[in-house]
Amino acid sequence: MKSKESILIFGMFVLVTMGFCGCGYSFSPTPYQLRIPEGGMTLHVGVAQNRSRFARLGPELTRNMIEKLSGVPGLRIGGPTSEATLELKITSVVVGTGSWEIRDRRDSAIPESSSSRTVRADVEAIFTRPADLPEGKAVSRRTFSSYRTYVVSQLQGQEEMQEAEALKWIIDDISQKIATLMFTEF
Repeated sequence: MKSKESILIFGMFVLVTMGFCGCGYSFSPTPYQLRIPEGGMTLHVGVAQNRSRFARLGPELTRNMIEKLSGVPGLRIGGPTSEATLELKITSVVVGTGSWEIRDRRDSAIPESSSSRTVRADVEAIFTRPADLPEGKAVSRRTFSSYRTYVVSQLQGQEEMQEAEALKWIIDDISQKIATLMFTEF
């Protein structure tokens, strides 16, 4: 009986100690820990500015952000007169070369060589919300990056499709990072 009591007391001690030490893990009722005032908050997500050669990425990033934030209780997505704003800027999109891999030439089922490319994008996110500061606003500015590697195909149409899929994956990854990381500190 003494050993069971000892284990129970030790377990309670560990749980209490972890709570005071700040282990870094926390539970939240929503996947995003955006602190919303009691009456709720309206957020305007403007169309992402995009100076890259991939014109569709601006609207795609905007759609992804609105989708990721739409389920947060107390948060309403609104127009330009909203009390809080999220401004997005795609600052760079780079399609680089990857690597070549020479295959065993004795096996006719495997191509002689294959190549890959890497796509990388950087997005600056600026979140502005009302605050109890002299200027009345609090601003958080961060840059988020993501990259993806894809295999280059011999067919031009196939390669364009693979590049488009890699870019779509990157935009989804960056919007997830913004929704998860940007608002946790704010």
